[in-house]
Amino acid sequence: STKDRRPVSPLPRWVLQLVEAGAEGWYSILSDSVQPHLSGILPQDLKPQRLVLQHLNPLTSSATMATAISAAVWALRKALAPITDDLPKDWAASDSLGPNINALKMELLRVQGILYNAHDREITNPALQDLLHMLRQLADGAEDVLDELDYFRIQDKLDSSYHAADKHAKGCTHGLALNARHTARAVANKFKFSSGGNKQTPKLKFDRVDMSKRMADIVQQLDPICAKVKEILDLELRNQKPAQGNNRPKTTSAIIEPELFGRNVQKKNIVDDITHGKYYANGLTVLQIVGPGGIGKMTFTQHVYQEVNSLFDIMIWICVSLNFDANRLTQKIVKKIPKVNAENENAIEGELIEQRLKHKRFLLVLDEWKKLLAPFRKGEARGNMVIVTTRIPEAVTMVKTVDYSIELNRLGTEDFMHLFEACVFGHEQPWKDYPELLGVGKSIVGHLKGFPLAAKTVGRLLRNQLSLDNWTRVLESKEWELQTSDYDIMPALKLSYDYLPFHLQQCFSYGALFPEDYEFGGTELVQLWIGLDILDSCDERKRLEDVGLCYLNDLVNRGFFKKNEKEDGSSCYVMHDLLHELAVKVSSSECLSISSSNVRYIQSPPSVRHLSIIIGDRDVNDRMTFEDFKRDLSTLDEKLKIENLKTLMLFGEYQGCFAQTLGVLFAEAKSLRVILLSGASYRYVVEDVFRSLPRLIHLRYLRITPFARLNSNISRFYHLRVLDVEQYSVQLDFPRDMSNLTKLRHFLVRDIDLQYINSDVGKLELLQDLRSFMVKREI
Repeated sequence: STKDRRPVSPLPRWVLQLVEAGAEGWYSILSDSVQPHLSGILPQDLKPQRLVLQHLNPLTSSATMATAISAAVWALRKALAPITDDLPKDWAASDSLGPNINALKMELLRVQGILYNAHDREITNPALQDLLHMLRQLADGAEDVLDELDYFRIQDKLDSSYHAADKHAKGCTHGLALNARHTARAVANKFKFSSGGNKQTPKLKFDRVDMSKRMADIVQQLDPICAKVKEILDLELRNQKPAQGNNRPKTTSAIIEPELFGRNVQKKNIVDDITHGKYYANGLTVLQIVGPGGIGKMTFTQHVYQEVNSLFDIMIWICVSLNFDANRLTQKIVKKIPKVNAENENAIEGELIEQRLKHKRFLLVLDEWKKLLAPFRKGEARGNMVIVTTRIPEAVTMVKTVDYSIELNRLGTEDFMHLFEACVFGHEQPWKDYPELLGVGKSIVGHLKGFPLAAKTVGRLLRNQLSLDNWTRVLESKEWELQTSDYDIMPALKLSYDYLPFHLQQCFSYGALFPEDYEFGGTELVQLWIGLDILDSCDERKRLEDVGLCYLNDLVNRGFFKKNEKEDGSSCYVMHDLLHELAVKVSSSECLSISSSNVRYIQSPPSVRHLSIIIGDRDVNDRMTFEDFKRDLSTLDEKLKIENLKTLMLFGEYQGCFAQTLGVLFAEAKSLRVILLSGASYRYVVEDVFRSLPRLIHLRYLRITPFARLNSNISRFYHLRVLDVEQYSVQLDFPRDMSNLTKLRHFLVRDIDLQYINSDVGKLELLQDLRSFMVKREI
């Protein structure tokens, strides 16, 4: 401020630095709350321009800014991919397309070059973050345009008719001859495809005028934003040196799963009571384990479960999500109990449980439970146990069946330090080679509040770079200022997320679209990431699938996914409910998951690109609930830009009941890249929900639920990478021209349907897996 004018409120230091530097044009990127304080100290002839920044984030960190820069660079690289890879110059060489493609390419490269210079720099300027967000949105638009252009290039190549080449470099005569040959081939192809009896999806028309206009508009919008970003970065980097970091950071040996810390006495007491103590004599004992999220309830229960495994005839572990359905969980439990002779197969699930457990000693674990215990009271064996876990002790009072309760508190200082050391150093002797880290380490441990989940995520963050600078940076992070209580570990989890490499942040954040407690298959996750275009291999010799598996292993080692073994011996990956909550938080500007509990109250930013809808059994329990949810779904177009959606997932048995409502809602969803339909048990037609399906130019991932019928000819999805119809319950009508899917990498199909696949599938050069192929004579 000036000496004769007292400012209304203090200004951020970076604003004063801008003014002192005499940076003209900076006024246009300040928020309404900042601008009034600058009157009197800005140059008199500076005219305010249109504001482009709506808010300033006082806690913008260098890690958050690095993420924003990486996100923008990634979006630009994706947008440029069609131009740098497959788009031939002669195909685009027309008066209306060639110049605009080159102009857009130059503008995108210009932005990419500017942002590249900002890598490895400590930048915390909050003004830059919103500009980068705008830049990413424009890059998304450019990607759509160029991806569409590439689609029509492929279509013309397959149909042998290059409509865009108005002028050929070799002259008019050559062009006429070329067109004649293309026309002859197109006619021949038409006869060839019509003979197979497969229905043909009408070929989409290419509007070059509209395409050219869209490219020109994006270039026009990119130019001023690019200029502003460059000005900010130039100012930030003027007197700044690149952040010092080792090319090869010191690391310890491979991560190990820590042993049970600080709970051994409680575990021994429970095991003794189950073996020969107070739990042994009862018909059924219900033991409740209480504690807040992240305190280690599941880990503690797993240790107990493994130690008493030999004492029970039947062991059952069930994870109960927040939005659970008692009937479905009962069905799940029945499947885990072996059948007995002469049981009544027509009995309801509760009766089957009674019959199968009548003379068996069993242990049932319900992780995050509420009810379901009635059938288990009828067993005649002694020493039966039900162990339940819950965050809120009051939640079980509705059933009044708890016999004993154990509360897990935060770990003591010494035990927690041992756990932290195990997470950081593994089997190595703590602090021996890094005595300079001990003081900072103790201070960081103080922020973790004795919660094992916090120790695992932050500890594994710190173990990746055992340097004083790195640890000090973590200790001084402003995220710690957001802790609201001694039980709040979300800032610790968020801090661990902030320091993930950008590619791992992306892979983790899309978990927000799935239901809580969802069990992911490793291949399922990798294929989804391929469909989302978030895997990038710098080494051409390394398959995208191998890259994806490396990413998944990294996320497991850093504590963001946990690898579990299922009863059949296969592996699955789960996300802790607090980490799922974190994923929802960090992805909220792009990802949105809707259920009947939140659909009415959601506030969706216009930048949302990825949507999931979870339809539960309770949503169709009665007519009033069903109509209310249907009405709420029908108004989503008022809260979302449907035409911008890139991902759409539907979960639940009864999604078909809402097909017509969703069909109206998603009629304009033409930018979809990922469609995932999971769990439906009632038949419906996919095109009833996705009326624009035959026109989905950008589609890369299509996974169809068992009872959803697909009518469209899939051979027009030229960008498709993953086609998963393995759960499809009816015979698919595979088109004769499957070879059109030149980018297809994964084709998952039932064994019974293999006989209907024609030999054209052998031309799919990128195909990674097709379990078998039936060779047959074709006349």
